Amino acid sequence: MHTLSSWPFHQLGAHRAYKARRAGVPFLEVDPAYTSQRCPRCGHAEKANRGSRDHFCCRRCGLAGPADHVAGVNVRNRARSAWVLVNVPVPAPG
Repeated sequence: MHTLSSWPFHQLGAHRAYKARRAGVPFLEVDPAYTSQRCPRCGHAEKANRGSRDHFCCRRCGLAGPADHVAGVNVRNRARSAWVLVNVPVPAPG
């Protein structure tokens, strides 16, 4: 049953990747786990950081803001890190 219920998300991801390749746009997928609970400033992650559906407040450093924005910053940061790894030049044999 899990396979059937998650199939549309896989199809959507495959469609986005296809469209990006077709347009010549780089496409990276990152793991979204805990992006709405992790503080982009200090890295502290806990469920209590997400006091409500719409608001984020870090229990360690006090960073606060809209939960969707904080999650988006975390996704962006993960993508930047992954992009660096993908684009590291291969050292010449020698």
